[in-house]
Amino acid sequence: MLKVNSHVELVGLSPPQKRHLELEIETLENAPRDAEKLERLLKAKQRQKEEAVHIEDTQRLVTEIEMLKVILYLVSRREEEQ
Repeated sequence: MLKVNSHVELVGLSPPQKRHLELEIETLENAPRDAEKLERLLKAKQRQKEEAVHIEDTQRLVTEIEMLKVILYLVSRREEEQ
């Protein structure tokens, strides 16, 4: 279950699921809201993923990359509308 109040409570999830959602939330909260900065960050994360040796690093980077792509899409869309 996911409870949303002033903070998010992740209840009844396995530790890997909980960590995955926490990482998604953290990425969404901390990502820049500028398209150029997002593109640079996304490229850097993709390079890190290609060079990653450990599966934990790869999984973390894939999650971050997915969220950064979502934010980039939304930011680009907002900029087009303006």
